[in-house]
Amino acid sequence: MNEKHDKQPNESKAEALHRWLIRAICCLGVAALAGLAIGGVLLFRIGQMSGWSSPWERDGQVEIYSQEQIDKFITSVLITVQNQPLGQANAQADMVFIASFNAFEQRLSVVALAGQTLAEVEGYGQKSLAEAFALGGPGLLVNTMNKNFGLDLQNYASTDTHSLAAMIDLLGGIQAQLTHSEADYINAALGEGDLRAGRATLTGTQSMVHAMDSLSGHNPLGNLERSLALVHSAIFNMRKTATKEAMLPLLSLVFSNIQTNLDLTALNDLGYEILKAEEIEYASLILPAEGSWEAAGPNGEYLQADVPANAELLRETLYDAR
Repeated sequence: MNEKHDKQPNESKAEALHRWLIRAICCLGVAALAGLAIGGVLLFRIGQMSGWSSPWERDGQVEIYSQEQIDKFITSVLITVQNQPLGQANAQADMVFIASFNAFEQRLSVVALAGQTLAEVEGYGQKSLAEAFALGGPGLLVNTMNKNFGLDLQNYASTDTHSLAAMIDLLGGIQAQLTHSEADYINAALGEGDLRAGRATLTGTQSMVHAMDSLSGHNPLGNLERSLALVHSAIFNMRKTATKEAMLPLLSLVFSNIQTNLDLTALNDLGYEILKAEEIEYASLILPAEGSWEAAGPNGEYLQADVPANAELLRETLYDAR
């Protein structure tokens, strides 16, 4: 599903970067709403002025290997969400996303990856993406994604479901279209009986339960579809309804509830600009793609994917590579 505006073919690099920064702040608010922490997602070009270092780097965990940027106008960042408190040792990544922004095309792409997907992890052999995060933090997961899928990730933003729920509540919840089974699942999980099938406004806690629901429906990757649906709803709902008064506390809450190697300075002055930002093109993708994986492991708890095929699809989505 896309929103587009007319591109300026003769736009200068400085103008493109300025427009990119505005979109970066927009992504920041979106992450808070949708559980992606995109708030830190697309910010590394703002500058490395503060000398801030990630908590994983300070704790001596895996360093991110340097990668040459594939396209100077495209920035792609790893987003992880865990269902355990942020900073807890050996916590697996319960949600894994990549957010990519093309500053020239004004195109935002969000990819949801199944955490149980197996990949070659340096020093550990075949492990799932979720396990790679638990073994070496975001650095090891970034390196694993780059090596297996041919990406140029250098930055990450990590948060937990509790923090995201608080962010969602701050902006009054998000809209979702629920099936009967999805509504029943949320009600049962939270011991409530208020939700019904159809259009609903979900609280932060309900949104997190909905996004992580892997039981409702017949699609084994239905939780990824639900996560992306919430992202889409959050992006365009906030563009229509967010106010300057709502954005400032949101940004403050985002900054205090994510761990990232991105510089978060000089953002407050730009917060209001997203409210007047021009329309963007939006794309989403679920990996591994349908028909490209099979269940693996003693209890079928892993996904053995066709890595080359999924790598090609992923690069095509993020970098518009044909």
